[in-house]
Amino acid sequence: MQEIIGKIEARRNSYGSVLVKSAIVKRENVWENIITKILPLHKSDSYTPKEKLDYGNLIFFEELISLNSLIEIIKKLPEKGTSTITLGHYEVQVEGESLQNGYKYDSGEEYLDVGWFFERYQYRSPPKSYSTEPIVSKDLPLFPDFRTAVNERLGIDIARSSDIYGIVICLPKYGAKIEEVNIGSEEIKLRIQPKDAGIENIIGKLYCERGREVKHADIEFEDNTGIATIGFKPDSMYVTLVSKTDNEILDSRRYYSSWQSLSKGIVIEIPQYELRELISHGETETVEFKEKISKPEELAETVVAFANTKGGMILIGVDDHSKVVGFYEHGCEDTITSILRSHCSPELKCEISKRQIDEKDIIVMRVEEGKDKPYFVRDKGPYIRANATDRIATRYETDEIYRQKQSGYRSW
Repeated sequence: MQEIIGKIEARRNSYGSVLVKSAIVKRENVWENIITKILPLHKSDSYTPKEKLDYGNLIFFEELISLNSLIEIIKKLPEKGTSTITLGHYEVQVEGESLQNGYKYDSGEEYLDVGWFFERYQYRSPPKSYSTEPIVSKDLPLFPDFRTAVNERLGIDIARSSDIYGIVICLPKYGAKIEEVNIGSEEIKLRIQPKDAGIENIIGKLYCERGREVKHADIEFEDNTGIATIGFKPDSMYVTLVSKTDNEILDSRRYYSSWQSLSKGIVIEIPQYELRELISHGETETVEFKEKISKPEELAETVVAFANTKGGMILIGVDDHSKVVGFYEHGCEDTITSILRSHCSPELKCEISKRQIDEKDIIVMRVEEGKDKPYFVRDKGPYIRANATDRIATRYETDEIYRQKQSGYRSW
């Protein structure tokens, strides 16, 4: 307990308000905590809590509290047993045993949706079961199951951690973070976002392997970008941002070529000849061409279809006949991100990069096979990829996705 309080005090100059997101359930007239995520925000950040969702015996809510209030909550948690704390104006019963010491996660870790290098402390509750039934009220949003609701409302993917129940406290370091690691055939490019740490006080430290070949490199940054020439495409890589003032790690990323999916912010650059070959073969089950973004919902349909199937790549600026016509739109990454946020559910993210073919700009979007299927195009339904087309999944296909997703789930 003293360890986490000490870290909060040490970062008091960086932290502002504390965001609390909770899911609580009423049993025998007593409100019980299922999952609560607590995240101190940066002092420069502003946040408006989302509206409470009250489904009767199940409530999702958010609130902002002070650092002192967070410390008081921590002090009320017993080493083992049950206590009552105030969350969102509710007196909530919390059961658990001791705060687990902080495990470190980089800013690419998505299952807790923090976005910065952070330490996770957890007041772990006994294993909980959750409903596989839809969560529904005539005046509130519909969720197909509890897992989906927690993912959307709390930013926690409980499918990736079955013991996440209780109170989870995430303590970010807001010094700087890695936005993108671009792995090429001979060099590694880093794009970073400084916050509390000045760019002049940050150094990148890189370790790469290919077979028995090993390369170490230091990376200095200019305009938030740094490059290390290593002379080969690595099989594995570890990179960190290190503070020059106190030698602390501010963020990190790992990469292994054996991984089936890439962690957030890792980009494998496609060599020019491979990109040309991909275009020459035309559209396939995993490749889609779009001359431009004329209908946002059609882009969303393809992204959702790839996520529900095997993943794939969308090339914007290439027509249906494999002709590179180019795509020139200022702020296209923000446009694409906005389209996916508005049209896809659950939220979908993909890797977006700009490339040049025959001196014409194109946009390359990589969509990984989703971990939270089925994905939907809002107001339309779940799409899948069949050969080189997108289509709405049949009821049987949708049921099969749900069966795979819900295997092993239990009810309250």
